[in-house]
Amino acid sequence: MLLAAASVHAQTRGVGPIPPGTSTIRGRLLDSISKAPVAGCTIGANSPGGSATRVSDLAGTYEFRDITAGDYFLLLQCPAHLFDCLALSGPAAPAARSACQITVLRDQERDDVDFLVTPGAIARGQVLTYDGRPVTRASVRLGRGMRGEATVRNTPVVTDTEGRFELTNLPAGAWRLEVEIPAEPGGLRPPIVYYPGGLSWEDATGVELEAGEVKDRLTITVPRINENVLTVAVPPADATISSIAVSVLRESPLIVLPINLNAEGIGTIKGIVPGRYFVSARGVSTDRQWAAFEVVDFIEDSYEARLQLLPTGSISGKIVADKGALPPLDGVVAGASWIYDGAEVNPISVDEAPVAADGSFRIDNLFGTRALRLRALGLEWEVAAIRQGRTDVTTSGIVVAPDQTTEATIVLRRR
Repeated sequence: MLLAAASVHAQTRGVGPIPPGTSTIRGRLLDSISKAPVAGCTIGANSPGGSATRVSDLAGTYEFRDITAGDYFLLLQCPAHLFDCLALSGPAAPAARSACQITVLRDQERDDVDFLVTPGAIARGQVLTYDGRPVTRASVRLGRGMRGEATVRNTPVVTDTEGRFELTNLPAGAWRLEVEIPAEPGGLRPPIVYYPGGLSWEDATGVELEAGEVKDRLTITVPRINENVLTVAVPPADATISSIAVSVLRESPLIVLPINLNAEGIGTIKGIVPGRYFVSARGVSTDRQWAAFEVVDFIEDSYEARLQLLPTGSISGKIVADKGALPPLDGVVAGASWIYDGAEVNPISVDEAPVAADGSFRIDNLFGTRALRLRALGLEWEVAAIRQGRTDVTTSGIVVAPDQTTEATIVLRRR
């Protein structure tokens, strides 16, 4: 059990002092390897009646004197040791009972409550760019264990001007090291980098730590990330277009970031990692809306997407039942999700329109391929098919043509 100082104080916050009594709890804190006394550890004693803290002295001794009888739970935090709740001797030693739980009777002096604390390990190293430059202000922390252990509580450290870091008081074992590098202004948030320099925790190499030992000369090489640039150029298609909004969307994890264009209609975004991105632009003129998009499979270095704005299209739909009459459609909404390769591009942003009582609807200002959805439909009904003319487009979606209206039919059936 790895306990931080905040844990000790959090357990006692808002609780009064231990009521006075005639009992005593005392013991020693010893290094589990050298068996030497450990000074400077904070010990918290908590009970339903109150709480108190003590600090171990040079002999590793602590003492709670003249306290009331009862059950106490002891929490420990040491500057350079970990606490695993194992007693050296006494009634608390049997494995069937936690050594953290201490019972003291009236007029009893418990002077056998000794604890082993394990010396923490230290990990030192440096974070460098792919071409060997130090990365300053990067946050380094211990990640998940290589054998499936959950992430332990540890305080991240920030690299200095030479990219160096030192993590202290770490548990022994094989652990991943995680690095978060600072983002470029206006750029995407960089992904986590794993020792020795990958972007996937499954491919990370573990760092083997030993109790009380220093693991030195660890080098984490950050792949080319912040240097990568995506440029977007959107020349106005019509002199009457008053405003153009451009955004870049990353599939996984889902991120949508707006891009500001300069007077020439050009904008850039940094921090692009390899992957698929969707660049889209929308514009508004006096009597219509405009749109353009490009799918970018980014590899590295730089890429320029040139978007040609075209008038948006529309879907005019009708809902019918395969048998009998339609269900009540009050409150039902038709949505047109933008899809690519059969998957929704942005599931949290769907163009929608209300459905009329006769089952008709119209969704304007669309582009790309759209999958029709119905929201707030009764549970006893489901969509059987979506047709464009005689073609079933339930899974393929409807390709929206610029400045055109596409007719579609949604067929319902009872479940």
